[in-house]
Amino acid sequence: MFNFDKMIDSFTEIISDLLMLLLLAMIMMIFISVICRFFFNVNFVALQELIMYFHATIFMLGISYALKKDAHVKIDVIYNILPKKIKIYMSMASILLFILPTAIFLIYISIGMTIQSWSIFEGSSEAGGLNLVFILKTIIPLTGILILLQSMSQLLKILKSMER
Repeated sequence: MFNFDKMIDSFTEIISDLLMLLLLAMIMMIFISVICRFFFNVNFVALQELIMYFHATIFMLGISYALKKDAHVKIDVIYNILPKKIKIYMSMASILLFILPTAIFLIYISIGMTIQSWSIFEGSSEAGGLNLVFILKTIIPLTGILILLQSMSQLLKILKSMER
């Protein structure tokens, strides 16, 4: 049988590994930026924007990993005392009523803006900034897609657990 949920989970793990590398690079860039400002009184707008781009990418793409690890926000105090069967139904309902519609809405609302940004290769409004805003805006619908895929994986895992 085709294990769609395991394939999505593996993809999410690969994304998270790449995000860890991005996080290390961002920490190094922050360190360099602070040293340059503190000791040499030099500030690089492009470096500041790159740090911001990395931070946004880590945060946005990391949402699907948090969903996979069940590290998202929920009311644990109430959830932990419930019977397993009710937990399963609550998880299914939250995915179907909240996560999936939010992911679809995020894709829907951002795709036009992203296409528009790519059509003009939108750049920074800051002098000396990066001309890569169109790439940053691409992260928004990509986040929706990753959340959609991961929530489908979570739903499949719940359905498989119900079969047992």
